[in-house]
Amino acid sequence: MLRRLISAIALSAVAVLGSTSVASADDEYGPTEFPCTITFDSLTVAAGEPLDLTIQCTDLAGATITEQVSFAGQAAAEDGAVDVAGTSSTELTLDEDGTATDTLTLSAPGDYTVQVLDSNGEPLSEVYTISVTAAGGDDDDADGGGGGGLAATGSTSLPYLAIAGGLLVVGALALVASRIRARRG
Repeated sequence: MLRRLISAIALSAVAVLGSTSVASADDEYGPTEFPCTITFDSLTVAAGEPLDLTIQCTDLAGATITEQVSFAGQAAAEDGAVDVAGTSSTELTLDEDGTATDTLTLSAPGDYTVQVLDSNGEPLSEVYTISVTAAGGDDDDADGGGGGGLAATGSTSLPYLAIAGGLLVVGALALVASRIRARRG
């Protein structure tokens, strides 16, 4: 009886932990391969300076794609750097090699994201982050000013909470099973 109980608990733990890790991997990483890549002259640029980028989609030669630039803060809306709700979209047509080039000029300091989308709004590339510093360079960072923004860590505790909840359920089941066994014996 005890062997069956231990086996059942072990199988339950494996099922709970296995399904949690699979679900969190799907949520965090998404598709592993996108058909398009974006290359930039630099991922850090001063506000108001042009930034050249090249989009490469070898399997989509001649297609029309959308380059989407988003800003996470309010400075873009106040400054007019990005048109609607912190997002700007530009349609580009790929040449026969599946390549398109563009030049961005971002006038507000902060972090922007750039991604390529198809005509239905589905992502064709991963999301790239561009850091725009205040005009005049990184003098604040050299003085220890840190640029005035908070660090973004990107951590998520959801998988850990799911694992902890699963272990809690397994422990409660073991406790109930041991009490039932004690009453019978």
